[in-house]
Amino acid sequence: MNAKGNFSSNWHKIKLVSISIFAFLLLSLQTNAANMEKSIYYVSENGNDLNDGSLENPWKTIQKAADTLMPGESVYVRDGIYSEFVHITNSGSKDEGYISFKAFPGEFPIIDGKKLALTSGELALFYLENASYIKIDGFELRNLGTNHSDEYPAGILVRDGGSNIHLLNNDVHHIKNGNKKGNAHGILFYGNSSQKMSDITIENNNIHHLTLGNSEALTLNGNIDGFTISQNKIHHNNNIGIDVAGFYGACESNCLDQVRNGTISNNEVYNNSSGKNPAYEGSHAAAGIYADGSTEIVIEKNLIYNNDFGIELASENNGKQTSYITAKNNIIFNNNGAGIIIGGASVYNGGAYKNLLTNNILYFNDQKKEGYGEITLQSNTSENQFINNEIYSKTKNDYIQRNDLKERSNIFINNRIYSFTKKPSLVEKIKTKIKNLFDKSE
Repeated sequence: MNAKGNFSSNWHKIKLVSISIFAFLLLSLQTNAANMEKSIYYVSENGNDLNDGSLENPWKTIQKAADTLMPGESVYVRDGIYSEFVHITNSGSKDEGYISFKAFPGEFPIIDGKKLALTSGELALFYLENASYIKIDGFELRNLGTNHSDEYPAGILVRDGGSNIHLLNNDVHHIKNGNKKGNAHGILFYGNSSQKMSDITIENNNIHHLTLGNSEALTLNGNIDGFTISQNKIHHNNNIGIDVAGFYGACESNCLDQVRNGTISNNEVYNNSSGKNPAYEGSHAAAGIYADGSTEIVIEKNLIYNNDFGIELASENNGKQTSYITAKNNIIFNNNGAGIIIGGASVYNGGAYKNLLTNNILYFNDQKKEGYGEITLQSNTSENQFINNEIYSKTKNDYIQRNDLKERSNIFINNRIYSFTKKPSLVEKIKTKIKNLFDKSE
């Protein structure tokens, strides 16, 4: 009897505990759901910035969201065309989370600059100023332009410090500076602060049909330490595709003015040429991927074709070097000049030092037959290594060009060279390697 009584009493206690736990969990879920609902806002063409930003009563402008959002909060932007500059100065945080600007699921909001006038403070459709822990995901950014040399339009501009910035799934196009001495960018990270920029992710963006003047489609410049540029398509621009740069005076004190410690991988970079760019007066000088004074970067598994050059490792600043770059497992073909070109354009430029170029496939570059061959070593190159590359050349000779025949420290080991008098169809070996590199993740 006592045993039965104790069992009944204990069972009653267990039920009370179970009910209490269930009630606590239910209350927690309800509280979390409420908090989550509070942290999500909406913008619509038909909204009003005096609304509360809910799904039923959205805001009208993305700038209202930028001024309002706090760490861990998100805004979903509905379909429509938004004519505004968005200036982001609020930051998320490591503990509380990112501030996120996202396209509403299944919709494609557009920020259009056609009717916008550039001023000294409004130069980019998204402008991040000393902002960290920010995500921008799923926007079309287009039609921002000028014909003035002192105005610098950009789709996205990040400057004055900032870390943990993710640019994802955006379509950036028709950003333009039509002046012969002008500059424009699709995306620019400008490391001009003593506070280094770090933990940058630029992934799955489409950057195309830009009129860039003297600048580049996607640029990282200055005091930047740690980045990933991956799975982007960068094409049909009238200058360089991807540029990671240093030694241009972006930051002037208490800083390292050099992009470093990053990865450029699995991008498709094509049809970037300065041939019709007024700033270049007919010169074909645009690389698909350009490491210009940067260091400690891996360039791998990219598909690079129909540019002026494929990969360029150099420095345009006298006495400075692009160094410790590893370029591996890239497919580089049908570029106007060299597939790979390293070193300064003259002895008065900088150079390329201790870079490794390995396991790349190069074929049928130097399309304009200007004597670059598949690989060109320009001035001020030393201790660079070319190992295990496959080279398919249109000619039996001159597939490697050396401007400085006295320089003996560059090393060529186990490179396989195949020459054809006529351009063959793509051999099965190359097809297989492309499939392995781009259809299969590591």
